[in-house]
Order: sequence, then structure tokens, then C-alpha cells
Amino acid sequence: MAYFKWTSEYRALVKRLYEQGMDTRQVIDYFYDHYGLNVSRRSVQRYRKGATHIPVKEAKIKDVQRGTEIVLNKDGSQSSSTTLQMTGEQAKDPDFVLRAHGFEPSEWDIISARNNFWQQNSQENGLIDLYQSKITVKPKKDNSIQMAIERLTHEVKPLHVESHIDPSRQNNLVIPLADLHFGILKINHIRDKIAELLDIISLGYKTIVIEVIGDTLHSDKINSTETVSGTILEDVNMPNAIDEAMMFMETIVTEALKHANSVYIKSVGGNHDFDMSYMFMLWVKEHFKQAKVDVNNNYRTAYLLDHVLVSIQHGDINKRIPGQILATEHRHMWGVASTVEIHTGHLHFDKTIDENGVIIRQFSTPKPTDSWEKKNAFVGSSKLLHALVYSDDRLKVEHFI
Repeated sequence: MAYFKWTSEYRALVKRLYEQGMDTRQVIDYFYDHYGLNVSRRSVQRYRKGATHIPVKEAKIKDVQRGTEIVLNKDGSQSSSTTLQMTGEQAKDPDFVLRAHGFEPSEWDIISARNNFWQQNSQENGLIDLYQSKITVKPKKDNSIQMAIERLTHEVKPLHVESHIDPSRQNNLVIPLADLHFGILKINHIRDKIAELLDIISLGYKTIVIEVIGDTLHSDKINSTETVSGTILEDVNMPNAIDEAMMFMETIVTEALKHANSVYIKSVGGNHDFDMSYMFMLWVKEHFKQAKVDVNNNYRTAYLLDHVLVSIQHGDINKRIPGQILATEHRHMWGVASTVEIHTGHLHFDKTIDENGVIIRQFSTPKPTDSWEKKNAFVGSSKLLHALVYSDDRLKVEHFI
């Protein structure tokens, strides 16, 4: 501890602080906060009664200037100590106390708080109420979902599209949307693909099914870029990613409603966006009341399109016997179907195989190659969107966009 001289002013200040209601610990903290001095408990207690006090002219103390000490704890919490001027009611308000210590209430929770009160003379304001405030805080477990809700539900209004039923429409159109990864993918990257897809939709269909096959969004969090399992990813602007995903979906669904007798939107989450995808689909359901939107937290789902049974799953799980699982979970639809298909993504490249009559279609991603893919030399896949035209019982046309 650096040596300093106990002047008559310092000794008088010790006595005055005790008279104002401070205890020894608070007096020590006061000297450190205001003068940068590490004073000993023994010295402070020695001058408490002013035994060696040389009378000096009484002076009012200037307003306290807050200095905050922050301690980072091993468990991820933080402890903060500071001197605050506040009222008794403010001292009971967790949000006020958090802000006074420099923490945003939407991002931090108070674990413990201790506010010790005393009064002090101020040259400007006279007698003021001060608190020696000590709090321990921890980050909120996860505010990404709440932020996503706010982002997705802000002034959500159902969209009405002028549409009509045309009995002459015979074929069905399926639009599989796998691994869009908005955040990495920008609307500008796929404007030409969107235009081509809209041309295909405009041909008119009995039913259009839009399949959301996971990883529509690059991250499962808003303020950080992480997968569902917590893997740290290349940083992206997630609020902007959500906005672009909404813009893309509105463009596709609006056109589908104009040119189909009925529109269905089926979905499953992915390993990048399972929670965020669920919230996104809630927005889709609220926004497109004319479409039949399936919101679920399942890892796979299935539907019957006339006599074509289609199952969708992201592709990161249930990889060994997907056909058998489909037959077990959807026995009735399996029995009715003439054609059975499973639509997946996840691996970002195209692949179609026939497993004992079950067609498994793995779709690529239209997004640009990111830094992780470059590092691992996954650079050769096609960057495509797909559109599949079915008759009553089988695939008729596959569009590579």
C-alpha cells in the first residue's frame, strides 16, 4: 500500500463520515472511491473519535462522483460496487439499480443486492441521500426468444391476397426450402432465382405446398451467432436476417395464394435454428391466414398430396432407416400412397436415392459458401432452389433453379 500523510483534513473527514452514519468498511471504500487511497482499518478506527484531530474550519463535501468497481466471478456472474445518490423507492427498484450500475435490465438479473444508506452535505444541494450499493448480477439465461417474438410479432397484420379457385388446375407444386441460412444468404444473392420461381408458380396449380425444411435462419440466437447446440458461428446480423426471411416468405406465399386453389406450408426446425424457426413459423401462420400453416416442434412431419406421401425432416437425425420410420409413424397415409418420398437438407448438396421404393431427395442450399465451408473445402455443391411438379400419383417435372 502506498504511503500517504494523514492530514488534519483527512482525520476530520473520517470523523465526519462516521457521524453521517457510515461504518468502517464504508469509510474505507469512500477513501478509495474518491481519493484512490487504500487506508487501513486500524487507521480509520484510530481517527474515529478525533483524538488527534486538529480543529479545522468545517467544510461541506462536494457531491459524490461515482466510481464503479466490477468483479468478474468464475460462475459467469459479476459483482459491482458503487456509491449512488438515490431515493429509498429507487433503491427498491431492480431496474433502476441495474441501470445505475451500468447494466441493461433486459440482459441482466440481480442475484443479490445490498444498499447501505447515509446522508452527506453537498455544496450544491445541501443534505443528500447516498447509498453504498453492492450487487451481484448474472446474464439472463436467454433473451433471444423474447427478442425474436418482439421482432416477429411487431404489428403483425394478416395479409389478404385476391385469389380464386380454378377447377382446370390439375397438377400440384411442391417448393422445398432447405438450408436457406438467412444471415449468410441475402435477398440480393437470389433475386434471379426468386423471379424464376415466381414464373413457375404463376402457371397455376391445384395445390401448392411450401416445405420449410430447417435452417431457414443461420443462428438460433439474436445477439450472438450460435447453433442449437451452442456451436459458435461466423457473426451475422440476425435482426436483418429475420427481416429478409420474412420478405422472402411473403413474396413466395403471396404469389402461391394467387395461383393455387389451396396453399399449405409445412415445416420442421434445423440444427441451426430449431427454436427461432418455431417462432418464425408462428409469424407465418399469423400473417398468412389464407394458407394452411403447420407449426410444430417436431423433427419430422408428413403429408399426403393426393396419392403422393411426402415426409420432411432436416436430415441431421433419423438417417439410418427413415423409410421404415415413416411407414411406422404414418401407417394410414403409407397404405393410401402410390409414391413415397422423403425430403431433407442439412448437407448442402443434391442427392437422390431410391431405397426399396422410397425416394429420398436431399436438397442443396442456395446460399454463398461461408468461411467454415471454405476452410473444410466444401466448395463444390450446386447453389440451387427446387420446384417439383406432381400429378395425382407421381413426380412429373423437377425444376432446378
